[in-house]
Amino acid sequence: MTFARQALAMDRLRIFVAWGAEHHGPTHSAALIRVGLALIIWVRFADEVAFFNAVDPLFLPFGVWMFVWPLFALIGLFPRVSIAMCGIGIFFGYFMFGANFRLPGWYHHHVYLLGAACLLLALTPCGRSWSFERWRTLKEADRDGKPTPDQTGPLWGLRLIGLQLSAIYFWTAVDKTEWAWVNGERLEQIFVWHYSGRALEPVLLEPVVMATLATLVLVVEYALAVLIQLRRWQPVVLPIGLSLHVAFYLFLPVDTYSITMILLYLALIPPEAVTRFLGRMQGGVVETHLR
Repeated sequence: MTFARQALAMDRLRIFVAWGAEHHGPTHSAALIRVGLALIIWVRFADEVAFFNAVDPLFLPFGVWMFVWPLFALIGLFPRVSIAMCGIGIFFGYFMFGANFRLPGWYHHHVYLLGAACLLLALTPCGRSWSFERWRTLKEADRDGKPTPDQTGPLWGLRLIGLQLSAIYFWTAVDKTEWAWVNGERLEQIFVWHYSGRALEPVLLEPVVMATLATLVLVVEYALAVLIQLRRWQPVVLPIGLSLHVAFYLFLPVDTYSITMILLYLALIPPEAVTRFLGRMQGGVVETHLR
């Protein structure tokens, strides 16, 4: 009996390792996330780090950093290094300007999510597709008469991004697990702040509406924390999650949080499926090994 249990435990461990550390596949989804994160960084921080807002000399080199490295990440120049430098820069701002100087907007979980996503993406070969690095390797292969380099690689960093999403859903749901949220009081406070005197005030501030929305959000977030990791449930729960973040964007000033979460959903979708979809959209069939 003990031997059978040990064998079962080893089988489960091998399955987990194959799912995580040995996760391998096409790199198109990682490249899309790289490009998307670079653009979101510019949208999120362009105003704060621009020279005309440099209230301290420290902002000047930081502004250059937060422009140059996202540019490199966008075009795929030193892609893994550049996206890692983006993450380092974001966390520098998070702790220096947010935690230390208490500047508005810096010490926020939206900023933390962007920084964490950049650092985790740097663990993947996110430059093997749609990048200057890809163009350079193709030119070198043509010049030297070598086979075309493939566009696959270890993608365990995407698994970590997926687990980060589950952690976000779980802990935000835990924070809401109290009667003041379930009965709609906390949500009502948020909506009173943003909707007083607005067109939707009579509808959104109804107690029944508040309690219903609050309970629905709590249930969905607990469910998403687990079900987004299960392949057979993804066709159902991923659209629900996307709808949730679209609703957040429409009803609350969530800044870049919703678009960042939507972008990171690419880490949950099997990379082969992303590659096949992109191939069909381009009018051809793309093999998942992508020579």
